[in-house]
Amino acid sequence: MMPSLLLREAIFWIAAALCVVAEIAILRSMLRGSRAAAPDRSPAIESDVPRARPVGEMIWAILPAIALAVILTLTRDAIR
Repeated sequence: MMPSLLLREAIFWIAAALCVVAEIAILRSMLRGSRAAAPDRSPAIESDVPRARPVGEMIWAILPAIALAVILTLTRDAIR
């Protein structure tokens, strides 16, 4: 027995909302982390740990969001 269209859409929109919340959390943590690692705010202690570049971090945070948007769009079209 197939779930009704209303149930399928409700499940989809709940999942989509949770994905948006997760992506916002990822972007917020990335932005806060890059601010905290700014050279002018950190102590002058040398470290062997390489620092990530903010542009690279931004790309790796935004690419999954774009891929997720495409997948969610295709899924929405498939359930209708």
